[in-house]
Amino acid sequence: MEDALVQIEAFGDPACPWDFSAEPARLRLQWRYGDAIAIRHRMVGLSSTSDEYARRGVALTDLARGHAYIRDRFGMPIDTTPAKRYTVTIVACRAVVGVRRNAPTHVDAFLRALRVAGLSTPARLDAPETIAGAARTAHLSPEDVEAWAAEPATDQELAEDMAAARAPSPAALALRERLATTLEGMWRYTCPSYRFSRGDLTLDAPGFQPARVYEVLIANLAPELTPRPEPHEVEEVLAWAPYPLATAEVAGIMEVTVDAARDRLVSSAAQPTPVANDAYWSLEASAA
Repeated sequence: MEDALVQIEAFGDPACPWDFSAEPARLRLQWRYGDAIAIRHRMVGLSSTSDEYARRGVALTDLARGHAYIRDRFGMPIDTTPAKRYTVTIVACRAVVGVRRNAPTHVDAFLRALRVAGLSTPARLDAPETIAGAARTAHLSPEDVEAWAAEPATDQELAEDMAAARAPSPAALALRERLATTLEGMWRYTCPSYRFSRGDLTLDAPGFQPARVYEVLIANLAPELTPRPEPHEVEEVLAWAPYPLATAEVAGIMEVTVDAARDRLVSSAAQPTPVANDAYWSLEASAA
């Protein structure tokens, strides 16, 4: 939304478990600030070819171990089944940009559906059926999403996203341990990395950060904003959320531990949909 006080460029990739594990912080910002902030998802494109990870020396077993580490550290529902092949993440990135261009009000739901499918289940993000399923979940036509991804303007916009991700600001370069390098030796933003802007002022938060870091940056850009009070009940959170939430997401919004959030959810009217190591919760039984 162009009329939001604070614009947030969120550099990420649907296949990145770090980016997925930042969902609790993103949702907390949306709970706290609502329409006063606008998040624009920009695609990093972690891999453009099937051999890119192998050329970096990253084996399929390394990816599975990394998923397990991030799952155990942050608590999001992440499937750790070793993949039989590498995912070409740019395929899903292109689909996201196509939706962003042609159906911007659906892009958050579509990206969410891709993340859930690609990280909470063994589904491959570059498989046509995975993208089609995410389209249906986001109330889009799979045929439209496929056509939008094939448009030359989508390729151009994706290239702009990837170029911006590979041109970190001087502030981000001062924190190089929070950046990554490409095969060509270029610095790039890691997933997730955020850029907060209001007018001509921009503040960078490269790499995975706690929600409170983002709240500090928003307070610097828009001190007149009064954040929404903390929620007291899990039912409040689930009634507000646009889709079922993982336990860790409820915990992040409420600023409690994952175990505490789970205890509250179990004793509430919330309905779980078990998946991977945890569940997605809603006020009505549903398939997450």
